[in-house]
Amino acid sequence: MSLSAFSVILKQNQLVGNNYVDWKRNLMFVLIAEKLDFVLEEECLEEPTETIGKSKRAAYDKWIAADKMTRCYNLASMSNVLQQKLESQETSYDILESLKGMFGHQSRRTRFEAIRTLQNIRMKPGMPVKDHMLTMIAYFNVAENLGATID
Repeated sequence: MSLSAFSVILKQNQLVGNNYVDWKRNLMFVLIAEKLDFVLEEECLEEPTETIGKSKRAAYDKWIAADKMTRCYNLASMSNVLQQKLESQETSYDILESLKGMFGHQSRRTRFEAIRTLQNIRMKPGMPVKDHMLTMIAYFNVAENLGATID
């Protein structure tokens, strides 16, 4: 995908507060496609000294460059108020943890709503079974993507 395609995805799904769950999902799509998601899962290596080999220096430099790009994607895809609040965070992981603290309750609420809808959903008379099943699958996916374990 081209950079312009990613910028369109992030611009259309800019974080303004009440859309945290959708914003994070779209941001993760972009980071996975750009192969930058590892900076959210792996800790930064210690900065190698001059006596350490070139391979450790290259791994460290790769992580730093990927984290800088991830921070740019994070900050560019949110409102100006959030940018100003979070731009002092050192890593992209720190930014996402701060956002999780601010807006993480929304994912719990959305998960609860998806599970409640699943429990109460009924097939309407005359509705094709296929359509009903697709609706149920969508709610299962939402709940599972938000951390619900469904047996």
